[in-house]
Amino acid sequence: MKIFTNIQLAATIALTHMRSRLKQTIIATVGVIFGITMFVFMVSMIQGINDFLRNIAFEQSPHLRLYNEIQAASGTILDKVKSQAINIVDHSKPKNVSLALKDGKQVIQLLQDDPRVLAVSGSIKAQVFYRLGSSTINGTINGIVFENENALFNLQAKLLEGSFHELATTPNSIVMGVNLAKRLNVKTGDQLLLTTEKGNNFYVTVAGIFKTGMSDIDKQESYASLNTVQRFMEVPAAHITDIKIKLHDMEQAPAFCQELQTKYGFQGSDWRQDNATIVDGDSFRNFMVYGVSITILLVAGFGTFNILTMMIYEKMKDIAILKAMGFSNGDIRRIFLIQAIIIGTIGALLGLVFGFLATYGISQMPYKSDVMITMDHFPVNYSIVYYISGFSFGIITTTLAGYLPSRKASRLDPITILRG
Repeated sequence: MKIFTNIQLAATIALTHMRSRLKQTIIATVGVIFGITMFVFMVSMIQGINDFLRNIAFEQSPHLRLYNEIQAASGTILDKVKSQAINIVDHSKPKNVSLALKDGKQVIQLLQDDPRVLAVSGSIKAQVFYRLGSSTINGTINGIVFENENALFNLQAKLLEGSFHELATTPNSIVMGVNLAKRLNVKTGDQLLLTTEKGNNFYVTVAGIFKTGMSDIDKQESYASLNTVQRFMEVPAAHITDIKIKLHDMEQAPAFCQELQTKYGFQGSDWRQDNATIVDGDSFRNFMVYGVSITILLVAGFGTFNILTMMIYEKMKDIAILKAMGFSNGDIRRIFLIQAIIIGTIGALLGLVFGFLATYGISQMPYKSDVMITMDHFPVNYSIVYYISGFSFGIITTTLAGYLPSRKASRLDPITILRG
């Protein structure tokens, strides 16, 4: 009860000091409010943008994929003939390896039954030239089974005009990226000439136009049915070059990818490898945001420290009188710590409110992007973690800012002060 009474008395004196120096108290509180507001605003907005960009990239990227790639030969015929000699061969040619995945369709069926797999799709990707009049643009064409590919990448949501379903019903039809269509100056229903790597020419009909928001995809890629591309490339119906997989838990992708490579002898990569730049960029941007935000909070804490220090100098006679009346060093420390905690609590709470209002306001601002098809407003992340972090850091910085002045005040000699 005595401790509670001491705290209650210390709080009453602290509030009296704060009211007597109301202007300085308001300035200190505003500093904390500004720091917390900027912390919440910056972290919520930039993390929201990061999440949006990650989702755009990962929407077009499987959790893992299996493929074959051309590799340099590990040895030469000369090594086999003269195995005991030291053979030096410059500019050895890569192995003549088929890019087709052996028994690819059977592998897909087995993966569809795996409980870890959410969706799987087999496809064939080929380099082609798109020709219309004097325009010739190199790019790639993806032969897909639409239902499987749509389960992976939600292609239907990215369609601007036309239909993906015509790929299966209309011979030699393609759905192309919006930037590729602009470069060729074509629209749905137009025809153009497509030339394969082998020099074969095919007239194709534009059945639709899609937009992913990824410029590299939108300006050079198109989709056709798997059978159509196999016919263009003059390969059998079992020929596929890529198996793309999404898992229920994407964190299992690296281990699962290694397991499949060992089991089937294919090359593979997971989402971390395919999106290394984005993953590293997220870490760097988060470091910058938190660094700037914490700096703002520290500046607000130093402001509180300076104001409390000035209040101590101005209240030296009051402190001396309190100590002469029997207040202990702990009581004096408690008075100024309570002032710091009050400033920090009020500043942090109001900072959270203003931070939320600022982020909500910017999230409601219309934003029209020619690149991001799904962005109509600024993306914002309202994670409760940012609000808890901001409130906690605000209380900690102001408490620390109040501790040193309170410690100094408790050590003042009342006799020296009263003598002047």
